[in-house]
Amino acid sequence: RAPAAWHGIRVITLDATGTLLYHRDPIAEAYCRCAAEAGVRPPPVDAMRRSFKTAFKASLQRWPCFGHSAELSTRAWWAHTVREAFEGAGARYEDAEFARVFRTVYQHFGSPEGYKVFDDVLPFLDWASERFCLGVVSNNVDRLVDSTLPMLGLHRHLRFYVVSQEVGVEKPDREIFARACQEAAGALGRPVAPGEVLHVGDNYAADYCGARAAGMAAALLSRSGVTQYQTWLEAPDFEGKSEEQVRAVASLAEVQDMLSRAG
Repeated sequence: RAPAAWHGIRVITLDATGTLLYHRDPIAEAYCRCAAEAGVRPPPVDAMRRSFKTAFKASLQRWPCFGHSAELSTRAWWAHTVREAFEGAGARYEDAEFARVFRTVYQHFGSPEGYKVFDDVLPFLDWASERFCLGVVSNNVDRLVDSTLPMLGLHRHLRFYVVSQEVGVEKPDREIFARACQEAAGALGRPVAPGEVLHVGDNYAADYCGARAAGMAAALLSRSGVTQYQTWLEAPDFEGKSEEQVRAVASLAEVQDMLSRAG
């Protein structure tokens, strides 16, 4: 059953990784395979799995929002992070060797081989884009919206994008959700209040609590077997949080059904 507040929804914002798309292969496996393709000895996959998580968190803490304030390019941020991941897994390469490895990694995640779109995404976007103003709100880099989403054919359904690297704030900060309202207002040509927005994502702290603290409706997408990122984020408080039953869904089809009932 849809909450009564969903009756007034005019805008839907969506997380990206874990919501619209996922990595075709686990990141650690892809990194190790890319190293082998580049002609060097890869580290053990288990070691890379642990090391990547550590390197990813460390880079985001050192250069938040993928290097926004430090004015790092997407490529520079990822080059540092990938090198730290390999070295943390016990693989130290000469500069020329690492340049080959990193290019192979970066090309892989810049190609269709790097990702898959969840089966329920295109049917949902086809339906929702005819009824709502759709946008993406993601803790991610500019390459997501400039290259990845168009490469996967998802951009045709989306009217605005708010990504942390470009705006300098990340979920669950309410400012990034406020920016989403501004972008939606620009797309629609009229003001958009937080209560007119439904945010859908797979991270409880960043997506569900972040959106609720910003005054939006929210649905927590709990997909089976999906890897969580930024698990260290703290969930913000919002009025009624302790009494509220989390609106959890297993698919975007469930979101569609609830919106249809609310409409």
